[in-house]
Amino acid sequence: MVIDHQPSNPQLDTSDTLITTIEKPLISGSVTIVIPALNEAGNLPKLLSWLDETFQNLGYELPVLVINDGSTDETPKVIENLQPKYPFLQVFHHKSRQGVTQVWKTALTQVQTDWLFWGQGDLESDPRVDIPTLLNAATTGVDAIAGWRQNRGDGKTSSSQLANRACQLAFGMTIHDMNWIKLIRRDALVDLPLELITHRYLLAILSAMGYRVIEVPTPWYPRFSGVSKFGYGRLVTSSLDFFRVLVWFYLHLVKKKFFLSKKNSYIING
Repeated sequence: MVIDHQPSNPQLDTSDTLITTIEKPLISGSVTIVIPALNEAGNLPKLLSWLDETFQNLGYELPVLVINDGSTDETPKVIENLQPKYPFLQVFHHKSRQGVTQVWKTALTQVQTDWLFWGQGDLESDPRVDIPTLLNAATTGVDAIAGWRQNRGDGKTSSSQLANRACQLAFGMTIHDMNWIKLIRRDALVDLPLELITHRYLLAILSAMGYRVIEVPTPWYPRFSGVSKFGYGRLVTSSLDFFRVLVWFYLHLVKKKFFLSKKNSYIING
């Protein structure tokens, strides 16, 4: 089931033709699975096993890039031990914790495939279900697919709904869950000022820029091992980021309209 919201005509697409209409670049090699990892030593062995199982079910492998964001537990050692077992596994290490936005920037410099699948290192997402689900939704004309967590039980639903609602009103975003697993065209991201937009508002800005962003329902599971890296303190920083992005976007829009107006005036009067 794919939920494709168009601003003027929201619709629910439950057709059985999605699998046969996947764009050919998604069949092999043009998607990289990106896994951010911060102190996820207890989750990575199971996650890599599930990814291997996913590829066996798909009938082909995709490269997997684990970005270790300065973990202080056994994550580097665990990854080192896993690499010989899984040829599809690539690793990049940050010397210290740099945050999710920098992980995105690292991913864009390391990945050359057409698409990025942003996964989770905590096993709240099951790749055996979620990767095929998002790949199947990547039909012609789609630029990004978001997973929409169902039966979420991490106690953060209210704050997440508030943030998503704010972005729906401010940027015309129509999806319900902008900060979960996602599949995005790489070329839609490479020229964005990620330091300003931050990882939180990528899909909101893409929606506002006219990219086609759709969503698919995906199951949610409790974290398998370790603790969440995001507390309620992020509400303050995310709120400040929201207003900064809002001001930037509308100033950027005004400048663009002014430039186009001057250009058209020059053409007419030239």
